[in-house]
Amino acid sequence: MQLLGRWLTRCELALLYVGVFATFAMMCLTSADALSRYAFNRPILGAFEITEKYLMVAAIFMGLSYGYRGGLFIRVTFLVDRLSGSARLLADHFAFLVSLLFCAVLLWATAVQGFRGLHEDTELSTLPILVGPAYCLVPIGFLALTILMLVDLPRVRKRQSLLFTQEAPTAS
Repeated sequence: MQLLGRWLTRCELALLYVGVFATFAMMCLTSADALSRYAFNRPILGAFEITEKYLMVAAIFMGLSYGYRGGLFIRVTFLVDRLSGSARLLADHFAFLVSLLFCAVLLWATAVQGFRGLHEDTELSTLPILVGPAYCLVPIGFLALTILMLVDLPRVRKRQSLLFTQEAPTAS
């Protein structure tokens, strides 16, 4: 189990670095496109489409499991905080299972869409770059999140699930 945990952490970090790189590339490409557009009246061909179809998708979905591990998901706890021990545990299990089911459904749906995208020859309108591989970024992020949630499932009973941990407060 410890080996699986280390492997998952490494995969999660690799996905996070892909997302960070995509964010950096998006920033550089957008800045270069704006500079080229306004200074030289020559926009970069396909900059908007590459940003929209690839870089934004990678920036968002590659960090899903990292966000889960860091307690960054939105929670509404005003009712659950008032429940007694066993009722709260039941509510936590219910919330976790609904979240896991929702994640699994999104994984399935996006994987089907990614599979379809890979078998189509749809290209960006300005460049001969296939759009299909961009569709595969979303299920990769959801796969990492689903696996992490499955590994986290036994911790719900001990109230140590990552789904219910609070984000660390920032120093001010």
